[in-house]
Amino acid sequence: MRRILVVMAMSLIASGAFAVNSSVFLDAPITRLSTEELQTFTTFVDKALDESPDGKTVEWKAPKTRFWSKLTPGKRFSEGGRKCRELTIESDSHDRYQRGRYQFCKDDAGNWKLAPPKPGAASRRR
Repeated sequence: MRRILVVMAMSLIASGAFAVNSSVFLDAPITRLSTEELQTFTTFVDKALDESPDGKTVEWKAPKTRFWSKLTPGKRFSEGGRKCRELTIESDSHDRYQRGRYQFCKDDAGNWKLAPPKPGAASRRR
Protein backbone atom coordinates (compact mmCIF):
# COMPACT_ATOMS: atom_id res chain seq x y z
CA MET A 1 0.00 0.00 0.00
CA ARG A 2 2.83 2.41 0.90
CA ARG A 3 4.48 1.87 -2.51
CA ILE A 4 1.21 2.61 -4.29
CA LEU A 5 0.82 5.85 -2.34
CA VAL A 6 4.38 6.91 -3.09
CA VAL A 7 3.90 6.18 -6.79
CA MET A 8 0.67 8.18 -6.79
CA ALA A 9 2.30 11.07 -4.96
CA MET A 10 5.14 11.15 -7.43
CA SER A 11 2.81 10.98 -10.41
CA LEU A 12 0.63 13.81 -9.13
CA ILE A 13 3.42 16.10 -7.98
CA ALA A 14 6.17 15.17 -10.42
CA SER A 15 4.56 13.53 -13.40
CA GLY A 16 6.69 14.00 -16.45
CA ALA A 17 9.78 14.60 -14.35
CA PHE A 18 11.19 11.10 -14.66
CA ALA A 19 14.75 12.40 -14.37
CA VAL A 20 14.14 13.59 -10.81
CA ASN A 21 15.64 11.36 -8.14
CA SER A 22 12.44 9.95 -6.66
CA SER A 23 14.16 8.41 -3.62
CA VAL A 24 13.96 11.82 -1.93
CA PHE A 25 10.18 11.30 -1.67
CA LEU A 26 10.17 7.71 -0.31
CA ASP A 27 10.03 8.80 3.34
CA ALA A 28 8.42 12.17 2.70
CA PRO A 29 5.54 13.38 4.84
CA ILE A 30 3.35 13.43 1.72
CA THR A 31 3.32 9.60 1.76
CA ARG A 32 1.05 9.81 4.83
CA LEU A 33 -1.80 11.45 2.87
CA SER A 34 -4.83 9.53 1.66
CA THR A 35 -5.56 9.53 -2.07
CA GLU A 36 -8.26 12.20 -1.62
CA GLU A 37 -6.01 14.36 0.53
CA LEU A 38 -3.17 14.05 -1.97
CA GLN A 39 -5.44 15.24 -4.78
CA THR A 40 -6.61 18.19 -2.66
CA PHE A 41 -3.02 19.03 -1.72
CA THR A 42 -1.93 18.91 -5.36
CA THR A 43 -4.73 21.34 -6.26
CA PHE A 44 -3.56 23.60 -3.41
CA VAL A 45 0.02 23.54 -4.74
CA ASP A 46 -1.20 24.46 -8.24
CA LYS A 47 -3.26 27.34 -6.85
CA ALA A 48 -0.31 28.64 -4.81
CA LEU A 49 1.92 28.56 -7.90
CA ASP A 50 -0.70 30.37 -9.97
CA GLU A 51 -1.96 32.96 -7.50
CA SER A 52 0.27 33.54 -4.46
CA PRO A 53 2.64 36.52 -4.51
CA ASP A 54 6.39 35.95 -4.26
CA GLY A 55 7.42 35.31 -0.67
CA LYS A 56 3.88 34.93 0.72
CA THR A 57 3.59 31.67 2.66
CA VAL A 58 0.31 29.78 2.52
CA GLU A 59 -0.53 26.80 4.71
CA TRP A 60 -2.59 23.66 4.16
CA LYS A 61 -3.66 21.09 6.75
CA ALA A 62 -5.02 17.68 5.89
CA PRO A 63 -8.57 17.15 7.13
CA LYS A 64 -7.99 13.61 8.46
CA THR A 65 -4.25 12.93 8.52
CA ARG A 66 -1.74 14.56 10.86
CA PHE A 67 -0.13 16.55 8.05
CA TRP A 68 0.52 20.22 7.37
CA SER A 69 2.46 21.98 4.69
CA LYS A 70 3.65 25.53 4.20
CA LEU A 71 4.26 26.68 0.63
CA THR A 72 6.26 29.79 -0.18
CA PRO A 73 6.26 30.67 -3.89
CA GLY A 74 9.35 32.41 -5.17
CA LYS A 75 10.44 34.11 -8.34
CA ARG A 76 8.77 33.52 -11.68
CA PHE A 77 10.90 32.91 -14.74
CA SER A 78 10.83 31.40 -18.22
CA GLU A 79 12.79 28.37 -19.28
CA GLY A 80 12.63 26.99 -22.80
CA GLY A 81 9.54 29.06 -23.51
CA ARG A 82 7.70 27.65 -20.48
CA LYS A 83 6.45 29.59 -17.48
CA CYS A 84 8.26 28.45 -14.34
CA ARG A 85 8.33 29.29 -10.66
CA GLU A 86 10.32 28.44 -7.57
CA LEU A 87 8.46 26.96 -4.60
CA THR A 88 9.68 26.19 -1.09
CA ILE A 89 7.70 23.35 0.45
CA GLU A 90 7.86 22.59 4.17
CA SER A 91 5.81 19.60 5.30
CA ASP A 92 5.34 17.70 8.56
CA SER A 93 3.34 14.56 9.28
CA HIS A 94 4.27 14.32 12.97
CA ASP A 95 6.80 11.54 12.41
CA ARG A 96 8.31 12.89 9.18
CA TYR A 97 9.51 16.34 8.21
CA GLN A 98 10.82 17.66 4.91
CA ARG A 99 11.75 21.07 3.57
CA GLY A 100 13.04 21.84 0.12
CA ARG A 101 13.11 24.39 -2.66
CA TYR A 102 11.84 23.16 -6.00
CA GLN A 103 11.22 24.51 -9.47
CA PHE A 104 7.94 23.90 -11.25
CA CYS A 105 7.22 24.63 -14.92
CA LYS A 106 3.99 24.52 -16.88
CA ASP A 107 3.75 21.81 -19.51
CA ASP A 108 2.14 22.21 -22.95
CA ALA A 109 -1.29 21.56 -21.41
CA GLY A 110 -0.77 24.32 -18.82
CA ASN A 111 -0.26 21.98 -15.85
CA TRP A 112 2.46 22.59 -13.27
CA LYS A 113 5.15 19.90 -13.24
CA LEU A 114 8.17 19.48 -11.03
CA ALA A 115 11.21 20.44 -13.10
CA PRO A 116 14.21 18.13 -13.01
CA PRO A 117 17.27 19.62 -11.30
CA LYS A 118 19.83 21.26 -13.55
CA PRO A 119 23.20 19.54 -13.82
CA GLY A 120 25.53 20.93 -11.19
CA ALA A 121 22.71 22.72 -9.33
CA ALA A 122 23.55 21.04 -6.02
CA SER A 123 27.16 22.16 -6.14
CA ARG A 124 26.16 25.75 -6.93
CA ARG A 125 23.87 26.01 -3.89
CA ARG A 126 26.63 25.30 -1.37
